[in-house]
Amino acid sequence: MTGPTSIPEPRLPDARIPVIVIGGFLGAGKTTLVNHLIRSLPHRLGVIVNEFGQAGVDGGLIERLQDDVTELTAGCLCCTGRDDLLRALVTISLREQKPDAVLVELSGVADPTPVLTTLLERSVRAAFRVTTLVAVVDARHALQTLHDHPEAARQLAYANVVVLNKTDLADPALLDHAEEVLRGVNPLARIVRVERGQLDADALLARDDFDPRVLDGAGPVEHTPGLTSFTLRAGRPLDPYRWQRFMTDFILSRPAEVLRVKGFLSLHGYPQRVLFQAVRDLFTADAWDEADGQTELVFIGRGLDRAEYAAAFGTCVTQAQTA
Repeated sequence: MTGPTSIPEPRLPDARIPVIVIGGFLGAGKTTLVNHLIRSLPHRLGVIVNEFGQAGVDGGLIERLQDDVTELTAGCLCCTGRDDLLRALVTISLREQKPDAVLVELSGVADPTPVLTTLLERSVRAAFRVTTLVAVVDARHALQTLHDHPEAARQLAYANVVVLNKTDLADPALLDHAEEVLRGVNPLARIVRVERGQLDADALLARDDFDPRVLDGAGPVEHTPGLTSFTLRAGRPLDPYRWQRFMTDFILSRPAEVLRVKGFLSLHGYPQRVLFQAVRDLFTADAWDEADGQTELVFIGRGLDRAEYAAAFGTCVTQAQTA
């Protein structure tokens, strides 16, 4: 005869704030995905955005959440931004109206290991819990990116969800081969093919499959050798024709060196600023807000000569009118 069976205590709901970490190499579409999540979810979200360059652009592109966006531009989070990340998390945890979830958008060149280690510290885990890690991959450049950039491979290896983005720009046979390679790097991740970051937002928020043991034995932070960033600015509008020549000669014709360009342009004769973004040899230019004459562009690439770029860019700036 057996004794009485004990009744297990009911499990209390986890009151900590869920954290979704979103990685992906330069230009993969991380900010596009974040904006899609903001538009799709009926939740209050906090967003922490990390930039590789000193000038922040992505934070200004986050929709509808200006009071809940923290932009960190002191450097790559995995190298120099640990204290900034902790301060941002403390600020979020002390808000009277806390978010339902926090999205941490990594720099495009971030090794996720130190960021995840910070999020798993005892003091942070008291208020936050990492629920899933997302790696966004540009379908068109997936194979070359993995070959050339160790940080991209590390983001992919730790991911729970791999978002194969921009599938509308890639050949179907290339897509199949890219997915096969991605599965070889991380056979446990769920791979989702999407266009323009259109992921199932509710399904992503419901995931809770991050395993801290994935960090066991992680090696030192790795970065692409020679990767640099600089910002070019102008206080007067640019000549549209000279800008177009600069764009062709110094951005689009150098896809192996110029990996990412983003920022705002003021063009002479145009009433609105232009949001300019380039990923290797593809670019977009969208009307944004009222032109103020200011231009600010962030360049990220390998072996770029800042002086060469600054001199060529200077020729695009219109001269002040004389009386």
